[in-house]
Amino acid sequence: SDSVLQSVTMPQLHAKCFKYCLVALNLVFALLGLIILLLGVWFRFDPRTRSLFEIDENAKRISVGIYVMWAAGSLLLVAGFIGYLSVTRQYRCMIWIYLGFLILLFLIEMGVAIWAFVQKDQVINQLQTTYAKTAASNNGNIDFECMINAIHKTLDCCGYLNKSGQQAGCSGPAQHKDCIRAIEEIINSKLHIFAAVAFGIALVTVLGIILTILFQRSLKSSRVI
Repeated sequence: SDSVLQSVTMPQLHAKCFKYCLVALNLVFALLGLIILLLGVWFRFDPRTRSLFEIDENAKRISVGIYVMWAAGSLLLVAGFIGYLSVTRQYRCMIWIYLGFLILLFLIEMGVAIWAFVQKDQVINQLQTTYAKTAASNNGNIDFECMINAIHKTLDCCGYLNKSGQQAGCSGPAQHKDCIRAIEEIINSKLHIFAAVAFGIALVTVLGIILTILFQRSLKSSRVI
C-alpha cells in the first residue's frame, strides 16, 4: 500500500513544484516586461530626452530602439499573463500556447541580441552624429540644453572636435573629454552588461520552457493539484 500511495503522491508533488515555480517565473516575466515598457515610455516622452527624437531624420532610426523596448516589454507582459492563467487554471490548450509563445520569445531575444552586436558600429555612429548635430544647433531650446547637459554629466565629457580640430558644442573648460570618443568608449565598455542581461533573460526563458514541458507531463500523471 505504501508503494501505491507513493506512486500517487509523487506525481502530485512534482506537479505542485513545477506549478509554483512557473507561477513565480511568470511574475518575474510580468515585472520585467512592465519595467522595460515603462523605461521605454519614460525615455520617449521625458522632457529631458524627448528632443532627441525631434532633431533630424536620424532620430527616426533611434526611435526604432524605443519601439523594440515597447515590443519586448509587451511580449513579456503577455507571456506572464498567459503563463499565469494557463498554470493556475491548468488549461492544457493554453499551456501549449504558452510553450509556443516562450519558444517564439526565445527566438526573438536571440535575434535581437545578434542584431544588436552586428549593428553595434552603426548604432555608435548614429549616436555620435545625432549628438554632434544637437550640440552644434544651439538654438536656445531648453529641452536641448537639458539633454546636452545630462549627456555631458553622464559621460564626463563636453563637446566634440570639429573638422578643423577645434572644440565645439562646449562652453566649459577645454580639458574635458571629447564626447564623440566618450560615446564609443561607454558603449564598448558596457557590452558585457548587455550580454549578461540578454543571457539572463534567455536563460530564464529556457528555464520557463523546460518547466512548462515538465509541468505538462506531470499533469498526465496527476489529475488533481
